[in-house]
Amino acid sequence: GTTDAAVDYSSGTGGTTLTFNYTVTSGHTSSDLDYKSPSALALNSGTINDLYGNAATITLPSPGASGSLGANKALVVDGVAPTVSGVTSTTANGTYKVGDAISIIVGLSEVVTVTGTPKIQLETGTTDQYATYASGTGGTTLTFNYTVASGDTTADLDYISTSALELNSGTIKDAAGNAATLTLTSPGESGSLGANKEIVIDGNVPTVSSVSSTKTNGTYTVGETIPITITFDQTVAVTGTPQLTLETGGSDAVVDYTSGTGTATLTFNYIIGTGQKSSDLDYGSTTALALNSGTIKDASGNAATLTLATPGETNSLGANKAIVVKGAYVTSVSSDSSDATYKIGDVLPITVIFDQNVTVTETPRIKLETGTTDQYATYASGTGNDTLTFSYTVAAG
Repeated sequence: GTTDAAVDYSSGTGGTTLTFNYTVTSGHTSSDLDYKSPSALALNSGTINDLYGNAATITLPSPGASGSLGANKALVVDGVAPTVSGVTSTTANGTYKVGDAISIIVGLSEVVTVTGTPKIQLETGTTDQYATYASGTGGTTLTFNYTVASGDTTADLDYISTSALELNSGTIKDAAGNAATLTLTSPGESGSLGANKEIVIDGNVPTVSSVSSTKTNGTYTVGETIPITITFDQTVAVTGTPQLTLETGGSDAVVDYTSGTGTATLTFNYIIGTGQKSSDLDYGSTTALALNSGTIKDASGNAATLTLATPGETNSLGANKAIVVKGAYVTSVSSDSSDATYKIGDVLPITVIFDQNVTVTETPRIKLETGTTDQYATYASGTGNDTLTFSYTVAAG
């Protein structure tokens, strides 16, 4: 090849055959190994004499001629290791989200055979990820696959350093068995992944940072609207009608998404219903926010993590606000009559106590369990107060 190899005598004195051992070194190449010229054999301050002291004639047959090394043997020398010619990707330029697959292509200077699973370390933010070898053995281009993970970020995807390509207990060799030189172009320079492609990685999944309300702390009752705000750590887009379930006594309130797409804060308008109550309005669990066949995603398409702060703890609705809900519910039913036995014609007052003052129209009644025929206690008084009185007269039977 470009650099000739000088080979030292090894053994054979006292016989008719001398041995010179040649070790192939990096850069040596020959399609049919031979010496350079008829004068290639040199004494180098040594001697080659017969038994009588006559100096041997050391002229060799012309290279390639009969009797030459090239004519007698077919020895191919390949001392050139494969090198990386460049790194690129078959994935289109653009922005990619969690779960997206990116194909990294490594070009080599000659055909190689791969064993095991080499990998390339990529620069992907706080945690650097790997692209793992997938295919290409027997060719000059190798494919490595990288799947975007949560938390991965970069404005221009590239490998981490010139030594980012690792064998990972595998091999990358040419047909002669030369191990490939794995050194890559410096990140960002010509031939690098970053220079060849414009791939943006956005693995920052939106998460809920706080749940609150724009309503002033206070007590609210049936029909009033309480806007519940859910704030994410980044701008999100909403499709469909996600829902938030609030803890409001015996019957939880399922509240539909109202507005906020294109911002970081979503609003769910809760209208207090009859019978709903809470001494400090909050949702019931960390999974209270549900998509309801809709979506909540960031600009890159990452689906938001919907986990909320534990009810009552920091950043929860209950911790951020002090909203009391009184949904006109009954707190107690009793009677002012003494415990005793009552006969036909006796009048018993039944008292119904609500969580707040109520107004009565018409004549509500309470159906009582009174044997074969159930009787009614009819509304008598109490409108405008929190206690209503119903009157029941004991009838025959």
